[in-house]
Amino acid sequence: MNISKFRDLTFIDINNDQIMVIACDSAGAIGNKEMDIVKVEPDIVGYFTAQVALMEILAIGAEPITIVNTLSVEMDNTGKRIIEGIKRATEPLNFPNTEIITGSTEENFPAYQTGIGLTIIGIIEKKSWNPPKTIANTLAVVVGIPKVGNEVIKDKGREVLSIPHLLELKHNPDVYEILPVGSKGILHELKEMARTNGLGFCLDDEMSLDIEKSAGPATCAIISINEKEYNNLKNNFPIPVEKIGRFIEN
Repeated sequence: MNISKFRDLTFIDINNDQIMVIACDSAGAIGNKEMDIVKVEPDIVGYFTAQVALMEILAIGAEPITIVNTLSVEMDNTGKRIIEGIKRATEPLNFPNTEIITGSTEENFPAYQTGIGLTIIGIIEKKSWNPPKTIANTLAVVVGIPKVGNEVIKDKGREVLSIPHLLELKHNPDVYEILPVGSKGILHELKEMARTNGLGFCLDDEMSLDIEKSAGPATCAIISINEKEYNNLKNNFPIPVEKIGRFIEN
């Protein structure tokens, strides 16, 4: 059995036909409990935490098969509400979420601050998998706006990436690769995207985005895209699209 890391994902080569892919995310001090710093309803915490790991699994081309939530809160009722949010995040994927979601809660001691860990397991079918690959001279483009904390709550879906947005990007043949951006920011993920494709990159001299700011629960993604498709995507996509540079030969 071969185990390898690819960016934030773990790949496990389990047999001749399949690869298991593992993604995870966590959130702490975000919720409606006494000691939470960012005040928000528990289902929102579950929704965005699940969305991060789901987008990582989907972007690489795997199919989610199991969602494991490890909640540092009681089941009744904070845990139940977090799980409601997790289920809502899975709705665009049309699979039986009540059967694939499992997990654990804290029932021994009272919790005064919300904590959640989430792991998603996906499967890649080797015969049908086309690994995402960025090529030289394609554009580096950010879809969505980096936001964190209360900015995400106030946005109400106007400028942040969602799973339906990601699925739309995946169906565009001129989008070669999608990399969700999290707390490390756009610039970090841009470097990773270039490195794992054996490429370099050059940044545009002027851009409106803060490329070092945390994107919180993957509120934006970097994509590599054919230059001829850029204006069409920018003018027709429901959330902001901005070119930040170009991938080049090393």
